[in-house]
Amino acid sequence: MRENIEVISKQLSELGIKHQSEFPQNNNPDLMQQAAYVDQLNHTLYRAIEAEYAQFNPQATKDAQIIFFKRILAIKNLLRGLQVVHNDLAKNLYENSALYIHNEQEVALNPQYILPELKEKETAEVVRANFYQLIANLRKNNSLTNEEFNYINSLLMQLASRPEGIKLIVKLNYLLTTKDAQLILTRSNNFECSMAAGGLAETSPEYARKKITPEQDFKTIFKRETVRGPGTRRVNVGVDYRYNDKVSSLNLEVYASPGKGLTDIGPAFILLGHELIHALHNLTGKARHNFGPFFQGPKYSDDPLLQTLYPTNSMYSYGPSAEEYWTIEGGTLCENSLRKENGLFNRTGHISTEPGSRAIRDLYYIGLARSYSQSDLETIARYVTEADTLDELSEEDQEIERFLQLEKFNYMTYSFANLIVLCKIPSYQLKKMGRIIDQLKSSTNGSMDDEEVLHILLMNAPPKITQLFIAVQRYEKLDSDAEIDAQTLHEIVPNLQKMNEMLQSLNLPEHFLSTFNRITEEIETKSAKPHYSL
Repeated sequence: MRENIEVISKQLSELGIKHQSEFPQNNNPDLMQQAAYVDQLNHTLYRAIEAEYAQFNPQATKDAQIIFFKRILAIKNLLRGLQVVHNDLAKNLYENSALYIHNEQEVALNPQYILPELKEKETAEVVRANFYQLIANLRKNNSLTNEEFNYINSLLMQLASRPEGIKLIVKLNYLLTTKDAQLILTRSNNFECSMAAGGLAETSPEYARKKITPEQDFKTIFKRETVRGPGTRRVNVGVDYRYNDKVSSLNLEVYASPGKGLTDIGPAFILLGHELIHALHNLTGKARHNFGPFFQGPKYSDDPLLQTLYPTNSMYSYGPSAEEYWTIEGGTLCENSLRKENGLFNRTGHISTEPGSRAIRDLYYIGLARSYSQSDLETIARYVTEADTLDELSEEDQEIERFLQLEKFNYMTYSFANLIVLCKIPSYQLKKMGRIIDQLKSSTNGSMDDEEVLHILLMNAPPKITQLFIAVQRYEKLDSDAEIDAQTLHEIVPNLQKMNEMLQSLNLPEHFLSTFNRITEEIETKSAKPHYSL
């Protein structure tokens, strides 16, 4: 762990990011010292990303945008490394029944959610007891692999290191315990929470649209017009256990931020925290799906910014936007309370975007305008007038998108098993590659060097094929601890042969061509065996 932390700390310094650069120097730093240092590194990086977004320039040139977003990518990649470190650290804390709290003096618990047997305990002990009861509940009701448990344990420990996250953990454990309820963590490709019938709130039977006046805020409306449901005793939260290993952990996805413009979507524990707040609403019968009063008052109907950020589903259904507003920014315990204490800007809206289109500029100006300051409202008005003459997707935007995608792929780690999966190329992608290679042959005509041709190929190939080519470039260093059956290898041979043939016709670096040819021949040979142990 120490070696990994010191590598990350050095990379932070190379990026010019100030931090506590020295790991605790005693030979055997205790767990709390290690946790405090890793916590400090993580939060330094969160603040660094937001400091970058605070400098976002919607009028920057293509080259300036690429430099800007490459730096954020480099920071996010360090966070991926720290998540691996924290998985191991959290495992050690769990094995010692320990919990790191950044500043115990800042923790204030609501007595209503302290279980009777804990009411006489010190605050830190109440927090620790609630955390480990919650973990026990999860282990009892979910069949998790060791790797999955270590990951969810890490995310929950990161939430439980700050006061608002602690409130979430304590309240969640109280509700699960007193209702004898279950929190089911399902494997998913996203972080998500299912709405349960018993968890849905209804609109008050006394509600009338005319009762909502312009001076009434959403909190007043929500409280007055909500009739709680019974609350569910089983709530399903989807967890992407492979998030840190996937390209999505490097996505430059942003939300609008009031008065700031943009904010990063945040680390995985914030994504989980958002879904756990939905879970709380379901457990208490306050999940406000399709909740009309949110949309029908002047606070919403007279505000085009809110209508954009929290859209309705259709003419026939309002959809989840009221629940999302309450979860993101409306509730006392909401995603923004978690974001604020972890050094992230406030988020507004249930829409996000990435660089590579006009949408990121649109969202930036919408975020600014949500401050409702006169100058920010005038700024978005000028932008809207000018935007009518602009393309939704310019050629420069597309180049930025492709370049950043390539950067993300270069940060990923690949194994031989990954390479085999990437070799499963659909026929339509092969045809597309054929057209791209034909265009390259006619346009370059020997005028470019081989490395430049390879770069253009990587920029324009379908994403899966680009990743395949990157894995080929690293073939000598690929992890190979896997067993692959001959049938799987046999299925990929024809397409691999076609791809190899197409590549050999291009002016590409000799090492790349020879490596691809070698891989093709090796897989041809191994596909004839019953199985191949890598």
